[in-house]
Amino acid sequence: MEHLKQIGTVIRRTKSFYYVDIGENKPRFCRIRGKLFSENTYENKIAVGDKVEVDQSSNKNMGLICRVLPRNTKFSRRGKTGESEQVLVSNADTLLMVTSIKTPAFKGGLVDRFLVAASCSGLETFLILNKIDLANSKEIKPITELYSSLGCNVIPTSVYESKGLTKLKKLIKNRTSILSGHSGVGKSSLISALYPNWGIRIGKISNKSGKGQHTTIMPEMFRLPQGGFIIDTPGIRTFEPVVQKKDLDKHYKDFSPYIGNCKFKGCTHRHEPMCNVKEAVIDQEITQKRYKSYCNLYESL
Repeated sequence: MEHLKQIGTVIRRTKSFYYVDIGENKPRFCRIRGKLFSENTYENKIAVGDKVEVDQSSNKNMGLICRVLPRNTKFSRRGKTGESEQVLVSNADTLLMVTSIKTPAFKGGLVDRFLVAASCSGLETFLILNKIDLANSKEIKPITELYSSLGCNVIPTSVYESKGLTKLKKLIKNRTSILSGHSGVGKSSLISALYPNWGIRIGKISNKSGKGQHTTIMPEMFRLPQGGFIIDTPGIRTFEPVVQKKDLDKHYKDFSPYIGNCKFKGCTHRHEPMCNVKEAVIDQEITQKRYKSYCNLYESL
């Protein structure tokens, strides 16, 4: 029998199965061909966004993924089961970091970790400051100023007041964008507001814990009517980027003017004397919060 092979994009995955967009009316249901990843060290072998070759000749109802094409980018975190890397999404070009000021509270440390992961992956970053209807200008302004100074485009949004949605919709046109953030910050609500006909499931904030409840179980890619894709990801409460300790300071943009000129070679900017970065913190050129997030991440690696 002649083999029928096509290139497609993985748009959703479960524990064992994959849904691949190969240009048909609905995605092709696929499994992995045996021994395809005998030497692969990734915790999840195929990620949403991967370009794959699908063999459809053996079963008209199910395809076999027989090859994964090289990835242009990958949004990864440290694996939970001892693996060095867990690829969450591949071949995206934009990371939309969705946060909120309140309900749940703003998590600057998590945003900083996302920025490191994006820097390692070559992803353009945008900070979506959601639920601004619950905050005032004094709470919003310092966050906007800080992350704008780091080269991150900050977009305040409110689904309740329909603010920032037009700008966000224009931004994601013809891009492959990842929506990621703390649980309960409103990722699915944003997608639902932009595209109400999609029927995205929206969760509520737990009254007991004040934390968001997961409504997205696995990353899922959606084709946008105006061109491009958006990938909704599960709410993340902890996140460790894949980076070595010795390279961490290179991914903190506000550290850039000061690294390389410390007294000691290989300075970690934590306990060493005559450290330019620590002096910049004292001089308020680097914020205490950013420096603390660096130290916390360094210790966790």
